[in-house]
Amino acid sequence: MRDGVRFNEQLCATGISMWGDMAAALKKEWEEAVAEIEGCVAAAPWGGGAEGIRFHQALLKSGGPAKLCQTARRVLGNIERTAPTMRDTISISVAADEYEAERIKRLLMEA
Repeated sequence: MRDGVRFNEQLCATGISMWGDMAAALKKEWEEAVAEIEGCVAAAPWGGGAEGIRFHQALLKSGGPAKLCQTARRVLGNIERTAPTMRDTISISVAADEYEAERIKRLLMEA
């Protein structure tokens, strides 16, 4: 029978650290990609003719690249917050388990 909540602290810390490193690298790469996307849009290589205007309108329909960048930044923010959230969740779980174990131990001693 299992006795309480068990976490391999080193394994958890390593995994959370790796997640944080991945999130930081992903954010850096994404910001570089956003700069490239914004540069391409700003260059307006489609021209000012009728076809270019139609292309530009289609590109910006439903928010275009700006909406993609905004949505991805929101998702990346969630990814970045995962590591500290997991660290807190594990700490709270361990503390709650320790508290309950002590409470049960006291109750058993009183009985």
